Amino acid sequence: MFNSETLLMMQDQPYFSKIDKISDREEQGTFYFQNETGYGKIEVYRILPGFELHYNDINMSYMDEGLFYGCDDKDNDIIEINHCSRGRYECDSGTRSTCYISPGDLSISPMFKPKIASGFPLNHYYGVAVYINAKKIPNELKSLFKILTIDLSKLYSIICSEKHHIIVRANESIQHIFSELYSLREKRKLGYMRVKTLELLLFLSDFCDDDLKCEERYFDLIRVHKIKEIRDFMVSDISKHYTIEELSKKFEIAPTSMKKCFKGVYGTSIYAYLRTYRLQSAQEMLMNSSASVSEIAVRVGYSNPNKFMAAFKQEYGITPMRFRKSVCEDRIMSE
Repeated sequence: MFNSETLLMMQDQPYFSKIDKISDREEQGTFYFQNETGYGKIEVYRILPGFELHYNDINMSYMDEGLFYGCDDKDNDIIEINHCSRGRYECDSGTRSTCYISPGDLSISPMFKPKIASGFPLNHYYGVAVYINAKKIPNELKSLFKILTIDLSKLYSIICSEKHHIIVRANESIQHIFSELYSLREKRKLGYMRVKTLELLLFLSDFCDDDLKCEERYFDLIRVHKIKEIRDFMVSDISKHYTIEELSKKFEIAPTSMKKCFKGVYGTSIYAYLRTYRLQSAQEMLMNSSASVSEIAVRVGYSNPNKFMAAFKQEYGITPMRFRKSVCEDRIMSE
């Protein structure tokens, strides 16, 4: 995504709705922004000289990063490490292919690599990003790295030699490092961030060149666009049902290729995605309309209300009627 210097450079752009400025001497700042697809918030912490830690809370379908990366920011000495906690993160690297970061994964890349846009297929992404600027790391900190056997130079050489993002898939070590960053107490937040960043550097320093080679899970951009067209077509009227064969014929894509690419983009199968989408839509209708449960069932593609109620309870642990009642009770209590 982008570090605080880039964010401050772009603060006059219309997609920034509010910015709590962060000066060179401040340790924390918050950036709010929006576009036609939604809104986002980035909390910035300057944890050590040359190190920033960001909490990215994005509720939009895409972010045009070509607008954010000015010439001054294409710096060979800045690397970006993203950890996905929730949602999915799509990065179009400008090479006619795109990769996807799932919950628990790490994405590592130098900021000078071309980055056209970041997409969020599920319209939501929450995660932590660490930015390292080698030019700003003082000698005292470099001496500490040496004592801790953190080889930052080797790490830089591996990361900057890759043509794509380096993706490290979810594992116990990554979970151990990042899980505590999402539930820090305010009193010692910066201290824990510093410790966890050093732990992350130790973890990455343990990798050899082969360990950090990019795991190839890239999808052709033209095919990805077609998959998104298929998704948009299906959710435009969720009362209707389509077979894999019907979709394959309509969009002129082989069934196997369609299923594989859809799961790569959205992280689940076509039918599982639609089931979740239907039930989420039903939730919205139960909260914001007076339609009966039977009417809502038909609107979201269930011809049998009993099957709808069973699916809803399996997903949310509560019946549709009980869910609607609890929403009404909560609204009364809040008035």
